[in-house]
Formats: sequence, C-alpha cells, structure tokens
Amino acid sequence: MQRRTFLAAASIALASYAGRKWLVASRAVAAPWSRAQAWQPNPNVLFEWRYIAGHITTATNDYGFIVSLSRPASVLGRSPELLVMRQDVNGAFSSTVYPGTLTYDTGTATYTFQASGGQASATARYDGQVYHLSVNAPALTLADAVLRPRGDLIPEGGDGLIDVGQVLGFTVESDYYADWATVELGAQTVGVARVDMQGLRPKSLTPAPTSDYDHHWFALAGTQATPGGPRPVWVSAWRIVSGGIFWNVTIATGTSAQAVSYTESSTVRAPLAVAETAWQPVPTLAAQPIRFTGTAWHITAGAQAAGDLLDVQVVVAPGQFASGARAFPDGSINFLEEGIGFSASGTVLGIPLSNIQLVVAESTAEFGLTYLPLARR
Repeated sequence: MQRRTFLAAASIALASYAGRKWLVASRAVAAPWSRAQAWQPNPNVLFEWRYIAGHITTATNDYGFIVSLSRPASVLGRSPELLVMRQDVNGAFSSTVYPGTLTYDTGTATYTFQASGGQASATARYDGQVYHLSVNAPALTLADAVLRPRGDLIPEGGDGLIDVGQVLGFTVESDYYADWATVELGAQTVGVARVDMQGLRPKSLTPAPTSDYDHHWFALAGTQATPGGPRPVWVSAWRIVSGGIFWNVTIATGTSAQAVSYTESSTVRAPLAVAETAWQPVPTLAAQPIRFTGTAWHITAGAQAAGDLLDVQVVVAPGQFASGARAFPDGSINFLEEGIGFSASGTVLGIPLSNIQLVVAESTAEFGLTYLPLARR
C-alpha cells in the first residue's frame, strides 16, 4: 500500500527493535477522537499518513487527485514521502513519490513537506473547522484548497481502532479516522474529497504465522434519488485477508452525512465481498510471472439481506499504479494499484446510485495468470 508503505520496513525494524520500550501499548478505547486529535501526529504508531483523494471540476480542468503525506517512525530508517497522483477525465495520468522532509507546527496544526532537490512541496493544515491543502508539483498545483467536512468525523470501524491483519510476520492494528468533504477553490465549490488520517503499529511483538497480504479499499461519493429529492451518499469499504478476514463498510447519507459502520464483528447477513470483474496486468515483479489485478469490481454486503447495504460496481481507468511504492524492502517495485475513477453503479441501502462524483480504488490483491479464464487475458 503506498499510503501504507511501512509493510516491508516495519518487519525489518520490528525484528531489530523487538523489546524496545519506545513501542507503547495499544491505546485504550474510550470516546472517539476529535478532528484535532486525529489530525496531529500520533506518537504511538510506527507509520502514519494524511491522505486526501478528490475530484475537481472547473471551467478549464476536470481531474481526480491523490495527495498523501507519510510519516515513518525514526526506527524505520526511511524518509517521509509525498505522493502526488493525478487522473484527468480525458485519460492523462501521473504518479510520483517524492522523498523529503516533513515537519509539523503545533501552533497552526500545519504539516509542511519539502521534497529532496526541491521538485515538489506541500502544506496541509486544519484550522479547527476546515482543512487546507496546497501542492506545488509538476502534475498538480493547488493553492489553498479548502476541504470542508460533511458531517461528523468518522471513526472507521465504529470506534477508530481496527485490526488490519498479519503483515510480514506481525499482527498489526490501526488508529483510523476519516472525513468526507467538499472542495473549495477561491470560495467556489468545485468538487468532493476524502480525507484519511491513519496510523499503524504492531499489536504484538510475538511473531505471527506468515501469510499473504491482500487488501482492497474503496471510497465513492454520489447521490441517490429519494422522494425528498437527490440525497448525497458517501461510502467507504475495505477488505483485508491476512491471518483472518477483516472488513469494514461505512455509509453516510444526507446533508448531515451521519455515518454508520459495519465490520467483521457485526451481526450481518452477508459480510463484505469483493469480486474482480475486469483485470489488468500489474508491473512485472522482477523474475516472477506477470500477475493481474482489477480495474472493475463488484462490491456487496448485507445487514438484514444480501446486498441491502451495498451492491455496487466500481470502475477505474487502467494503469494507475503508485510509482515508487515500497511494497518490497528495496523500495524498487511499483506494485500498488491506486486508482481514481468517475464511474459506479448499483445500490447503496437498496437505493440506486446516480451522479457519481468520485471513486477511489486501492488494491494489493493480485491473481496469477493461471487462475484467469483466457477470455480475461
């Protein structure tokens, strides 16, 4: 996961630093955090990021973007990174990861990133009411984009503390909060965005059985036709298979965007299921055979009946892999699919979707060529 680039480095660090007292115990879950708490750096995690995915439409531009600021703990021996991705509706795509320096000013709640060599820079700030994002990079320039939250801060999984499976020999957990927001440029509303604040840490230093790590993460924003008129709807859904099956569906609706979450701990008729419906080859994995990952997925989940939460098809353009993703220890493999899309169909809470504004699809789930029907090659 590009925004979860700790995966390989963390296992190395944990093997070397097991028993060090800097690694604090899991936080006790009381009340969910405030935005100010979730936004500031978390000293109790091994790796964290502030991640913003959005879609902007103006008179001259129509594009999706992802901006991610990563902060690894010093024991990982890695530099902070800025990921800048842009997917234009007309098909143009760019993805660059910049290593550099990341600082945080407590007084202004501002993250400031400067790429090594000066190729790019970014600032992200929370002023107590809205987020502010500025980016200066070859593919994307934003000058004080305002991200105005819709509804309350969302504690993913219901309380903001989730299990994310076994990663390279260790069981991992996460503090995870998010916001859906409108995007404003010059006081004009020009799009929607998703703001994620997540940190990861080992849940235990006891080695866990080694297992493959597959995950899908989706977010979409659109509207639904209801008797009262068009109703905004925002959805996030992720599924992890590693040392167990972990999943989450969060749905927010209406102008107040009140969110409800369901997880593997919920009593549901049908847990979240993800099925690829179209494939693309991933970048070659050194001497390994070519693998395939998705460009379209069928996502389903049911509370009282199969599909009554989600029954959705989402699509992103092929070729959207995060350059420089550190999916392997040497950081050389571009393996993570990180896609922006503008197309989805189906139902949420049994009501058809319309006017899709944003689709985000992230995946590290790959499939061997031998398992694919020839018609899908």
